[in-house]
Amino acid sequence: FEQLKLRIYKLYGIEVDSVEMSDYGAGSLTYFIASKDQKYVVKYASENEMNHPETEPEVCAHLLKKGIPVSRFVKNRQGNVVSVDENGRRFHVQCFIEGTVYDYNQAPKWLMHESAQMLAKIHNALRDITDLPVGIGAGFFKYRTPEAALKRYQDTIQKAIANGDGMVAEEIRSNMRILEHLSPYEFDIDRFTCTNTHGDFMITQLICGENCINSVIDWTTACVHPIVWEIIRSYVYASPLCADGEIDITDFTDYVRTYLANGKLNFYDLDNMAQLFFYFTAVCDFYGQYYDALTKNRAIYLKQANLSSKLLRWFDVHVDELRKALRELAIENEIL
Repeated sequence: FEQLKLRIYKLYGIEVDSVEMSDYGAGSLTYFIASKDQKYVVKYASENEMNHPETEPEVCAHLLKKGIPVSRFVKNRQGNVVSVDENGRRFHVQCFIEGTVYDYNQAPKWLMHESAQMLAKIHNALRDITDLPVGIGAGFFKYRTPEAALKRYQDTIQKAIANGDGMVAEEIRSNMRILEHLSPYEFDIDRFTCTNTHGDFMITQLICGENCINSVIDWTTACVHPIVWEIIRSYVYASPLCADGEIDITDFTDYVRTYLANGKLNFYDLDNMAQLFFYFTAVCDFYGQYYDALTKNRAIYLKQANLSSKLLRWFDVHVDELRKALRELAIENEIL
C-alpha cells in the first residue's frame, strides 16, 4: 500500500498512517485510509458503460442539499474531486462514514421500512437533475432475449464444467429450462415511470446507525431506470424472507406500500413490475458475469447469480400471483 500512500499525499496532501482494503463491492476497488485525525475512503470505480465516476460527486452534492445522507468528496490540490493516478485510472477520495453495513438478506425490520422510504425520497430529490444516462431504457432488451440468453448460457456452462463447478452447471441448466418455455413478454418501456435513481440501490449501499440510515453510498451507477425495477431489486437483496429466493408476497406488497407513502407509481408500473423483473432475471447471464470478472471480490457476483437463479425458479411459478397482489395494491391506492 506504500504506492497508494504516496499517491494520496502527492495529490491531496494527506499523510496516510494506515490502509485497509474493503471487502464490499464486486467491480470497484475500495480502500479505507486513516491519517492522524481523520478517516477517508479511496474508491476506484469500474470503468465500464454502467459506471460514471465523474457524475457521482455532482449527484451527491445535489442530494446533500436536498437532505439525503450521501458521501462527501474531498478535493485534491487542484480543486478537483476526480483524480487520475499514474496509470490513468480515475478515483475519488471521500470522507469516511461510521456505521454498519448489513449483508444480503440480513436487513432488520426497521431497515426494510427505511429502505423503501429512502428510495422514494431519493427519487423525489433527483427529479430536477438533468442528463443522467439511461440504464434500462428502450434498447436495453433489444439483444437481451431468451434466445440470446440461451446461447450465452451454452458458453457459460462450459466454463462452469471446466472449473469443476458442478452445482453452478446445474443452476445454469435450470435457468436454461425456464428460458426454453418462457412465455413471450412485450412491454412498453415508455409506459413505466422512469426517473433518475441510484441505479444499484441495495442493502450493501446503506451505511446504518441505530435504527437509521447514516448514508447511501456508491452513486457511480446513477441513471434513469424504471422505478419498479429498483424497488423490487432492493427488496430481494435486503429481506431475510427472500434469502432462499422466495418472495413473501404480503411482505413485499407492504414494502411497495411504504414506498407509495412518499413516491408515485402508475397502474402500468404495478401491473408489470413482477413480469419485468422476471424477464430481466431470465435474460441476464449473471453466472457469465462471475466467470468473466477479474476483480478480487468477484465472489460477490457468484452470490448474486445464485440468488437470481433461485428467484427465477420462484417467478416461473408465482409471477401471476405476485402480479395479482400488486394489481390489488393499485386499486387499494386508487391508482387506475
